[in-house]
Amino acid sequence: MLIGIALALVALSFVLYPLLSDSPLALPRQSGDVVSAVNTRRNAAMEALREIEFDRETGKLSDADYEGLRSTYTQRAVEVMRQGGELSCSLCGPRPEPDAVFCSNCGAQLAA
Repeated sequence: MLIGIALALVALSFVLYPLLSDSPLALPRQSGDVVSAVNTRRNAAMEALREIEFDRETGKLSDADYEGLRSTYTQRAVEVMRQGGELSCSLCGPRPEPDAVFCSNCGAQLAA
């Protein structure tokens, strides 16, 4: 009986350790660099779109200039979003979770 209690306590401490520790366990991520680079470029493209919108509203850009810049920056943003930063599961296809390591549908490790 004492051995069973000891084993139960060891198992319980093993299970609760990640929840109670100060630093969570880091999962290896092969595609982290690709995802962060794409996120950085996407954020820059979106910021450029916000800037030209603000400049048009404050009168710094004419409507003709705004249309040209908006078209250019929108195209760049779409290209960045379509680039290789998309995570996909070999079984389920592209996944919508940007920071996922494993597929939320089947549990397989995702590849960039």
